[in-house]
Amino acid sequence: MERTLFHGSVAEKRAARLAHRHVESPASPGPACQNRSVKKLVFIPAWNEEQSIEAVIADAREHVPGADVMVVDDGSTDRTPELARRAGALVASLPFNQGVGAAHQTAYIYALRHGYEICGQLDGDGQHPASEVARLIEAVEEGADLAVGSRFADDVNPDIPEYRSTFARRLGQRLFSLLVSTSTRQTFTDTTSGMRALNVRAMEMFAERYSSEFAEVESLQQAVRAGLTVREVPVHMVPREHGHSFITPLTSAFYIFKTLVVLLIGQLRPRQVDQ
Repeated sequence: MERTLFHGSVAEKRAARLAHRHVESPASPGPACQNRSVKKLVFIPAWNEEQSIEAVIADAREHVPGADVMVVDDGSTDRTPELARRAGALVASLPFNQGVGAAHQTAYIYALRHGYEICGQLDGDGQHPASEVARLIEAVEEGADLAVGSRFADDVNPDIPEYRSTFARRLGQRLFSLLVSTSTRQTFTDTTSGMRALNVRAMEMFAERYSSEFAEVESLQQAVRAGLTVREVPVHMVPREHGHSFITPLTSAFYIFKTLVVLLIGQLRPRQVDQ
């Protein structure tokens, strides 16, 4: 059964299978394991985030109190999984680093198999306030299949400093927004945002097919073309306090080129709208 859920690389399939078998419970009872009847899951993909992971888990518990919390450890070589368990989160450990797409897909399949109705997701580096993820979950409860947090929406509170990234990343973000908006005929301002919430319909689609390298951008095109209701919600993100991003100007340029190719291929795929 597990083999039919993944259409990526052999490594991705193996990683996800192992994650399902080795989801570890918290070291001690906590909010993440007391509300078994609650069908919301907040998951945190993390790779070597030992300096921030405990604070991110605590933030998620505070602002999404009815949800279970799971960390998808993407092959960390530091103490990320150990600290996540100590903080009371469920932990799914991939055997080696697979990228954010495999981590997301692992969480979607886990959520479906354990009866969760809504997933919220935020990064493990502390840039995504859980209070904003709670607003995305509310958008899903109000009818969206997929709610995406946008740093660049026009109605973001002007009293809070605007999120700033490097020039290369801003260029790529604007280009992706233009291409995805054009191909889907729906306006998107932040196609690379990893702060999201989604329901069972969206989880089922992404569990079946999800990009390992271009997860955020391609999934928007995929969702709209499949007839899902996708909504952007203005949110605020904060600068990373610990560690550093692996993205450089050179990798950004190469990522932009590869993503353009992926979007063009996605545009050629037939629409799969449920009747």
